[in-house]
Amino acid sequence: MLNEKRNLLDKNVLLNIRRNKKIGTINEKKKRYALILSVFLSLVIMAAVYLFSPGSKIYRITVEGNDYLSEEDIISLSELTTEDRFLLTLPSAVEKRVRTDPLIADCDVELLNGNLVRINVTEKKIIGYLLENGEGVLLLETDERVPIAKERLYLISKVPIIEGFSNEDLILLEKNFATCDREIINEISEIHNYTPLKYQYVELVMRDGNFIFTSPYGLNLLNRYFDIESSYIREDHRCYYFEDISGNAYTSACPWEPREEKPKEETSEEDVEVEEEDGE
Repeated sequence: MLNEKRNLLDKNVLLNIRRNKKIGTINEKKKRYALILSVFLSLVIMAAVYLFSPGSKIYRITVEGNDYLSEEDIISLSELTTEDRFLLTLPSAVEKRVRTDPLIADCDVELLNGNLVRINVTEKKIIGYLLENGEGVLLLETDERVPIAKERLYLISKVPIIEGFSNEDLILLEKNFATCDREIINEISEIHNYTPLKYQYVELVMRDGNFIFTSPYGLNLLNRYFDIESSYIREDHRCYYFEDISGNAYTSACPWEPREEKPKEETSEEDVEVEEEDGE
């Protein structure tokens, strides 16, 4: 009888211990949940305060590396504004949007201190523009032709117009202009097919008022233009000739200028009389 009471007492004690342990576990879980909930709510409140504060917005958007496209056009491609939240800006998404433009070769976006966003672009080289069916079309070094949108007509003032070439000649121009620096191409205002010259039929009208005549294969000499131009007296001639085979360049009279003829020696009446007397 006594043993049964002891066994019963031991069972009750064991049950109480288990019950207390279970209650303690439940309380610990409740405390953990309460802590997690409080942290979550704190984060939500902090996020809300950040999102609705003026300091969370992008302060400024800058563009670098653009020669042709305006800063406004590139920012428009990025779809960013100073109303967007700085920390919610995803550089990879912005880069992808900018690269969709046919004139953009590459793009890199950086998030800088002070809520600044910097967009670095690499543009494709533009050789010039053509007029096809009355519409302007950009000719790129990558053998691409990009129609000029109305809002981008300002590009016409930055690149030369190309006139009078066949598609075969245009391919040669693209291939040989690829070796020319972007800066020298920007110094050309017009590119014509000057038919009176059989071999040096590519006429380049420079923005400084000079003319260059060469074949498509002599365009690689353009990178030496400023050195060549500075080595001649500018008042003499405005036309330069590039030879593709020898690689030489020289200045001479322009093709449309009249050739200077040596004046004939005038014979006076006295000279005639003297000649007649000698003949006698």
